[in-house]
Amino acid sequence: MEAIVNNLYNTTRLTDELERQLMLQAMEEQFRPHPVRAMANGLRKLSHGLKSLLGKNDSAAAA
Repeated sequence: MEAIVNNLYNTTRLTDELERQLMLQAMEEQFRPHPVRAMANGLRKLSHGLKSLLGKNDSAAAA
């Protein structure tokens, strides 16, 4: 019976340590800068702005 309790304790401790490491890694990843994502978001916003600007110019020219 004692072997089962010790094994359970070691497994639980390993699981808690793994969970702690995964949480720390996730928090670090969340606040780490992502330059490629930022550039993609900026280009997406720029393209949406240009599309809306060109759409306004096309509708004004048609009127």
